[in-house]
Amino acid sequence: MVDGLALWKQLLQVQEPWVVQACRADEFNRCMAVWIGVEAPRSWFGLGRPRVVEGSTEVSWRHTGFGGWRVQVHVRVPVGSEMPRHPWAGEAGMPFTRALDQQILSLLNEGVGMNGVCSILDLPMTEVWRYRYALDRGGHVVTGAESAPLAGSDPAAPPAATTSRVPGLDDPVWQRLMDGTQPLDVRVLGLQLLLSRTRSQVALIADDEVRRMKLRDLHRYFVKNERMLAYELRQLLPEAA
Repeated sequence: MVDGLALWKQLLQVQEPWVVQACRADEFNRCMAVWIGVEAPRSWFGLGRPRVVEGSTEVSWRHTGFGGWRVQVHVRVPVGSEMPRHPWAGEAGMPFTRALDQQILSLLNEGVGMNGVCSILDLPMTEVWRYRYALDRGGHVVTGAESAPLAGSDPAAPPAATTSRVPGLDDPVWQRLMDGTQPLDVRVLGLQLLLSRTRSQVALIADDEVRRMKLRDLHRYFVKNERMLAYELRQLLPEAA
């Protein structure tokens, strides 16, 4: 068991004063549960076994998998202490650790649908929907996620023809369109619904990374439906301005 604790400490990169207290494998479901707590300071001479500080609060998050195994992290937080800010922990009320949070947001940014996210990362749809619901309503701030640059083409968008007139993802027109400062006469119902939903969500979202995801969704919609949105697109072109 000691070797197992040391292994998970290394895999999760757990650092003092946090220690891996226990781990339990469910071989039938291929799931590993790991408990992390705080270790009390050693004596003056460093003698004796380290004493674990028992906490009154235990919170759990789904973590990134290892070797086809699902990992559930349980963190015992001592009374009066703040939640850990490490990748193996998550935000209060959210189902995923920061490391898994980053993977999910990256897939969503690349245009992967909810079913695809669940399939790729082996996650339950209910938890992914809860995560997406919090993002869309500004109830979750993404921390520790790498911000993908806005400049350049969207890697998730289908290859556009050389004659495409859709402005690039870095064009300021998308930010103006998303926040409602860009006037646009819309004839396509699908775009009307998308703009209405996006603008209402963005008004509640303060996190830059989540706002980038919304901007990409809007740009991707124009790329995929360029022919259908010819009337609306003409209004966004520089010569129209």
